[in-house]
Amino acid sequence: MGSLISFLIIFTLSVLITKIASQALIHTGLSKEVAQFQARSAFTGVGFTTGEAENIVNHPVRRKIVMSLMLIGNVGIISAMASLILTFVNNNLESQENILRLAIILGGLSIL
Repeated sequence: MGSLISFLIIFTLSVLITKIASQALIHTGLSKEVAQFQARSAFTGVGFTTGEAENIVNHPVRRKIVMSLMLIGNVGIISAMASLILTFVNNNLESQENILRLAIILGGLSIL
């Protein structure tokens, strides 16, 4: 159960970090929509090759924010996957307990 709680905490922190980073990008002059997309893209490491990305790369403060997001995102995704795997890799659990854990994960994610 500890790994389940760990997964939900990591996911919550990931959402919080991307929200903080998108606010920081907004304060550098980006629109809200662009900042949210670029923060999420940098955090997950996908889709960061748009024309809008040039606005990020050419601005020193934005570049620093995005570089930090890329690093934190890699650590966060690896930690979340490890916690999720540990949640279900236990031979002593019955299928009902696994279904309960899955329901807790889905419930926690839907709240966020």
